[in-house]
Amino acid sequence: MTHNLPLVRRTIPIGSRTWIIDTVDDEDALLAHAETATQFPFGLMLWESAIALAQHLTQNPTLAAGKSTLELGAGLGLTGVVAASLGAIVTQTDHDAAALDACARTAALNGITGITRTPGDWHTWTNADRYDLILGADIFYDAENHSALLAIFDQALAPGGRILLSDPHRKNLTPFIAAAEAANWTVTRSDTTVLDLKLPAKLRPIALLDLRRQGT
Repeated sequence: MTHNLPLVRRTIPIGSRTWIIDTVDDEDALLAHAETATQFPFGLMLWESAIALAQHLTQNPTLAAGKSTLELGAGLGLTGVVAASLGAIVTQTDHDAAALDACARTAALNGITGITRTPGDWHTWTNADRYDLILGADIFYDAENHSALLAIFDQALAPGGRILLSDPHRKNLTPFIAAAEAANWTVTRSDTTVLDLKLPAKLRPIALLDLRRQGT
C-alpha cells in the first residue's frame, strides 16, 4: 500500500470524534523512496491543511451533507472521509495508486463506507462527471499545476456548486488566488489555525478558500 514505507498511527480529534490515520512520518524514508519514484509521494503524509479543511466541514456540516463531492489530490483521504461522515457522496482522486489505497485504509479504520476512489492526473483529466462540491487540501503548492486545476474546476463543478481549498500559507497561495480571480472565480478567503503535527505546542496557520463562479 505504501511502498513498504514505515507507518505511524495518529489519532486526530475533529468535531465530536477522533479519527484514526496511518501515515508516513519518516521524512528521510520518504525522501529515499522519492529517489526512485516518478513523482514525490506527498500524499502518503498527513498535512495540517487536510485537518483544517476537515474541521471546517464539521463546523459547517451543511456544506457537505447530501452533496456530490470530488476530492482532488486526496492523499490519505482524511478530508473526503470526514465529508462522507457528514453525508456527502464522495469520489476521491489521486495520481498515486498508493495514496488511493491509503484513502481506503483511512475509511476502513474509521468505519466509513460508500466512497468511490479513482485515479486522477490533473494534466490528463478524463472524469466527465460534475460535482456540487470540490475539495482540495494543499494542492496548489506548484504553480505549474494552477492552470490544470482551474480547468478541472471549470469542467467538474456543477452549476451553483462551490470549491473549498486549504493551504498552509505556501508561496503560491497569493499567485493561485490571482489566477483563480483572473479565470472568473470569486474567491473568499478566511484563516484558521491547527496544531502543528511536528511541534504540537505550536499553531500552524492555514488559509481556507471558498471559490464560486462569478455571478453565482
